[in-house]
Amino acid sequence: MVVIPLLAGCASTPVALAPVGPKPTSQQPYNVKYDGAYGYLQVYSDTKEHFIDHDLPYYWHIGYNIYDDSNRKVKYVPNNIGITDETPTLVQIPQGNYRVVAESSAYGRVTVPVVIQADKTTVLNLDRGWRPSATISTNELVRFPDGEAVGWSSVSR
Repeated sequence: MVVIPLLAGCASTPVALAPVGPKPTSQQPYNVKYDGAYGYLQVYSDTKEHFIDHDLPYYWHIGYNIYDDSNRKVKYVPNNIGITDETPTLVQIPQGNYRVVAESSAYGRVTVPVVIQADKTTVLNLDRGWRPSATISTNELVRFPDGEAVGWSSVSR
């Protein structure tokens, strides 16, 4: 297994984290059209409270950057769909290996390697809201050092 460093905040010591990939089953979002050369990325980054109407709070996911293997920024993702929609943005991206630099509720700004596969969706969970089934093998998950699961392992298959 190849381990790629996760860089947490301003920490001087990187923390090991394997690449996150799509869920190992064929279950994919119902409203996504696949075309064979692209996959999708959805990042549940940490949230920030916003007040829009009548002082009702909305929790938008904080925007993030995607970088390619050459360390070039591919895209900035604002990471909210609309003013009152708290769902993170679903990004279409060519298949390949990338790094996501985003805010995590546990570690602050982190860099996480992700694998995008054609016709699949990779989901990265950095907001501490995701709880995988207890029946899932630990080899199928990527975790932060504190044990918090952040996604499906791209190398467990």
